[in-house]
Amino acid sequence: MFDRDNKGGVNFNEFAGVWKYITDWQNIFRTYDRDNSGLIDKNELKQALTGFGYRLTDQFYDVLIQKFDRQRRGQVAFDDFVQCCIVLQHFE
Repeated sequence: MFDRDNKGGVNFNEFAGVWKYITDWQNIFRTYDRDNSGLIDKNELKQALTGFGYRLTDQFYDVLIQKFDRQRRGQVAFDDFVQCCIVLQHFE
């Protein structure tokens, strides 16, 4: 994805792209992590994904939380949020 020249690694410019990508996702996550817990719950996830233009059922949000909540707390951590969003993008 970021290894543009397909050499099996990333050079400085490619790494800068990775860094920007991660930073952008962190800023989005922090926007919706309204209680600053480092986790987003179902309602915060719904607000975030609705902000991205997704119109999903409450049952589908339950499935997303179940799938991406590795801690089984009913909340999603940053890395799980990114993974969730990437998976959803592949379905578009």
